[in-house]
Amino acid sequence: MGGINHQPCGKDLPHSIHLSKMVSLAQLRLLDANAILEDVLLGEVRKTDPKETYETWLNARKAFDQVGPAMQEVVRAIGASIDHMEQTKYAHGDILAQLDVAKLQKNLAAGGAINEDDPVFLEVGSVLQNGGFERMFRTFKERYQAHEKDAVELAKTFASGDRFAREGGLLTAIEQNELPFRLHFGRVFNALNRTMQLFSYSSLISVEVHYRSTHCRPGTSLVQHLEGVA
Repeated sequence: MGGINHQPCGKDLPHSIHLSKMVSLAQLRLLDANAILEDVLLGEVRKTDPKETYETWLNARKAFDQVGPAMQEVVRAIGASIDHMEQTKYAHGDILAQLDVAKLQKNLAAGGAINEDDPVFLEVGSVLQNGGFERMFRTFKERYQAHEKDAVELAKTFASGDRFAREGGLLTAIEQNELPFRLHFGRVFNALNRTMQLFSYSSLISVEVHYRSTHCRPGTSLVQHLEGVA
């Protein structure tokens, strides 16, 4: 299974795998668009022919235009997962309810997988134990709907820099905030990074519950290979 897949029903599910893929691709779309933008800026710094840097800018614009739809695909995938959860009984509710989330956080931190000082891990654990994975996934759906909206605004802002890009002055426009790109990028990038962290926390808890179920050998755990961790 992938690095952020969930096991909400106690077995591998196409819905979980597909969702993990869409979540990863949405983040990749944003980073890819930014990487192409950096090529534009490098071209301007190196005094490359403005026609060439403008062509690269057009590619960056197309890439930023793809970020919103990628977020929408995540929303669809989450919806499919929620629909499946409503039809499928969660097999390991008792294990989840009894899980010592604080101890799991400490052990995962000892393994370098998470930050022991982040209280949000405990908050995610509380949401899961009190509302189940369906409630957690509805939170993710709301966040990705917001990401989609912000990504669309980011693409519009980037597109408005056309005249700067044509003249080879995009870097200056961003540096002097004539083009408010950085504000809109930050709205998407930082919020998305937090969502990815929440998604990973939820996945880790989900997988730990799965490992402790009858589907795995006794003693299976995320931290089973760490020395000195009980």
